[in-house]
Amino acid sequence: MYYYNGFKRLREHKSAQCGVYNNGDAVEFWSYSTKVITILYKAGKRFIECTGTYSPTTRRQIGWFLREYAPDLNYYDVKNIVGRGSVAL
Repeated sequence: MYYYNGFKRLREHKSAQCGVYNNGDAVEFWSYSTKVITILYKAGKRFIECTGTYSPTTRRQIGWFLREYAPDLNYYDVKNIVGRGSVAL
């Protein structure tokens, strides 16, 4: 298993400066030292929060993360919820 600053690396992008923390109830995507996306599973529902899309590099990393952890979503889905808090999707 590969890690970046204590976070699990993305399967297909092991050298990227990003990682994932997964505690079973929530999955957090971190780019460098910034928490970008949180996916929370609660009462049979999925809630997603995105703090921002930041740089072109982070935008690419968001796409990679979604393909691995939420393949039914894409970058534009997440972009539309930036700043809206935790959104049920």
